[in-house]
Amino acid sequence: MKITFDRTISDISKFIQNQGFYYTDAQIYDFYVSLKTKPFVIISGISGSGKSKIADLFAEYMAKSYGNSDNYEIVSVKPNWTDNRGIFGFPNLLNSTYSLTGVVKLFIRALQNPLKPYFLVLDEMNLAKVEYYFSDFLSLLESRRISEKSGKIYSFDISKLSKTAKLSLPQITLLAAVDMDMFNNNSGISKMRENRIYKNWMENHPTDVSKGNWTPRSRTELNSKDSSTGLPDRVSPKFFVQDSEDDESYRLLNSDEFSSRVQQGILTDSNMSQWKSLLSEYFIISDKLPKIHQEEITLHENESPLPTVAGRVFQKANWDYSDLFDGSEYFVPSRLPIPLNIFVIGTVNVDETTYMFSPKVLDRSNVIEFNEVDLFKAFGYGVPLNQTKLIPSKGNNTMDLNISIATSDITKLIIATYPQMFDVLNTIFEILKRKNKHFGYRVFNEISSFIFNYVGKSGTNQEVMDALDLQVLQKVLPKINGTEDEILSLMEELNNVAKEENLVRSQDKIDRMITQLTSTGYATYIE
Repeated sequence: MKITFDRTISDISKFIQNQGFYYTDAQIYDFYVSLKTKPFVIISGISGSGKSKIADLFAEYMAKSYGNSDNYEIVSVKPNWTDNRGIFGFPNLLNSTYSLTGVVKLFIRALQNPLKPYFLVLDEMNLAKVEYYFSDFLSLLESRRISEKSGKIYSFDISKLSKTAKLSLPQITLLAAVDMDMFNNNSGISKMRENRIYKNWMENHPTDVSKGNWTPRSRTELNSKDSSTGLPDRVSPKFFVQDSEDDESYRLLNSDEFSSRVQQGILTDSNMSQWKSLLSEYFIISDKLPKIHQEEITLHENESPLPTVAGRVFQKANWDYSDLFDGSEYFVPSRLPIPLNIFVIGTVNVDETTYMFSPKVLDRSNVIEFNEVDLFKAFGYGVPLNQTKLIPSKGNNTMDLNISIATSDITKLIIATYPQMFDVLNTIFEILKRKNKHFGYRVFNEISSFIFNYVGKSGTNQEVMDALDLQVLQKVLPKINGTEDEILSLMEELNNVAKEENLVRSQDKIDRMITQLTSTGYATYIE
C-alpha cells in the first residue's frame, strides 16, 4: 500500500496497518475530531487495546506529513506527583538554572513552529490525582478565547491603486471596507463611496453608467438578499453584518461571525479564496486573524530566560521563541503559554493503584474507550465483523489540526441547523438535571463544536445523530457514577432515549453500566 501523507483518513489508516496495527476508520476519525475540537483527549480501555499506540502512530504520521521529527513526547505519570514540577519543571535557585522537563521542551519547539502539530502523551495519567499536577494546564486551556478585536493590521499599498480598474464592484466594496477598518467600526454606504479606493475606482472604472447612478448600484450591492431565505445572495454582503436597518450600520464580520458563516455555507471556498487573494494583492498584512487570547503559566521570576546548564547566561535583551532552542540547548522564559498546536492525550487504567477523574477534568476532555478487539482485521483470523460505524462524507477531506474555540455562537448555529438533534440533547440534559447530574454551558458549546467538526454544515440526519452519539458517550456519560439507589432510574431513562434515537454506542455503554449497578450496586464510566 502506497502512503502519500496527504492527511486523509484512508491514508493514515494504510500507514497504521503498514506498521502492523489496526484501528477502524471510525476510531481514527473520532480521535482526530476530538483533538481538533478540544486538544485534550483521555483514552481508556482494556490493557493492550492500543490506547497509547494510536497517539504514537498518529503523531508519527503527522511528523512525516508536516516534516517535523520531534513532535512527540511521552510522559509516564508518577504516583508521587503532588504538584506540577513533574510536568513543568522548576527553577534551581542555587545555580540560576532551570530543571527542564520533556513537556517544556515540547512546548518551546511547538512555539517555534506554530503551523505544525505537536503531541504530548501522559501515560497512565491517573496514577496520581490529575488536579495535583495538571490543574495549571487545565485552567490555561479554559482561558482561551477569540479576541473581539482584529488580530491583523491591514496597510493598503497605495501603489496598487492604478490596478483597481480591473476590479469588480463587489471586490472594490470589500477593499474599501478593509481600508476603513470596518472590522471594529460601523460605517455606511455613503462613507464607503467617499473612501479613497472606492473614489479612485469610480473615476477610472470603464463603464457607460453615469456617475450619478453609482449611489443606487452601491446600495443594491450591499443590501442584496435572497427573498426566500433572507440571506445575502451577492458576494459583498456575505462579508458584512448590518447591526440595524439603516444604511450606516455596516461592519465586516468579526472572527466568530466569519467562522459561523463558513459553517453555515453562506461563505463558500470560492468566496474565501477571493477574499484571501484580494487581501494579499492589495494590502500589506501583519499579525494573524483570528487571534486567540490565553493566559500564561509562570515558571520562574527571573527577568530573562534561565539556562538549563550551569554557567550559561542568556544574552539577548529582545528575544522571541526562536531564541529559546538552538538545536542543542534550551533556555526557559519566566512565562509560557500553552502552544495552540499542542495536543494532549492521556491514557488511563483503572485498578486499586489509580484515582478516578473529577468532573473538572472530565468537563475539559473527550473520553474515548478502546475496548474493541477485531481478530480478523488484526491477524486475519475468523470471519469479518459487521462494521456499521462509518465515517461521514466530510471524513474523506484532508485533516487539518487547527483547533476550534467553542463559543455560544456555535451552539446557536447548531440549534438553527440541526434543531431535531438539539432537541434530543436537551432531553438528555433535562433527565440529568432531575438528578443534579447535568452539565453547563461549556459542554453544550463543545458538543456543538464537535458536531460541526464531525459532519460540517450539511450532514445527513444519520451522520448528525452519530456525532451526537459519540458526544453523549464521550462527554456526558463519563461524569455519571453512583450507587444503584442514586442513578439506576436515571440510567434507565437515558437508555430509553438512546434506544429511541438509535444512539447505539451510548446505549451499549449504558447497558454495561446498568449491569454493573445491578450486580455490584455501584457503577462508573471507566471500567
